[in-house]
Amino acid sequence: MKSLLTILFTLSISFWGLSAQTGAGLAEEFTKLEEYLRNHKLTPEERKRILETNVINSVKLTLAHKYPNPKKDLKDIKYADMQTERPEGTNNLYVKYKNFIISYSYAVDPELYLTTPTEEMLLEKPSGADLNANHDEKQPSAPK
Repeated sequence: MKSLLTILFTLSISFWGLSAQTGAGLAEEFTKLEEYLRNHKLTPEERKRILETNVINSVKLTLAHKYPNPKKDLKDIKYADMQTERPEGTNNLYVKYKNFIISYSYAVDPELYLTTPTEEMLLEKPSGADLNANHDEKQPSAPK
């Protein structure tokens, strides 16, 4: 019985040593892959594809609660149906889709990484709203 325990103990230590060596190789491979991806230069076409994917996925997530059947209603959403604007030097993005205007903030560059927004603000333009009209209406003064 004692010898069986000794053999099991020795085998478990040997197995633990082998798995630790395998893990070290995996950590090294992970580090090399991360370094490669960090220094890999994306072509303009790749950057455009990543941005379009991020925009489509973000808009689908944002508008999912606005439609009664989002899987059906947002299934055919296309980047070409949207108007986008990205202020230079920021990870912010403004998207106009139908009567919605959405502001997104990303933690990382949405042209380089597949990501989801960290912040979003959704505005829905009411039908017939005139955004150029003068809205300087005077507020009624409070009673004295």
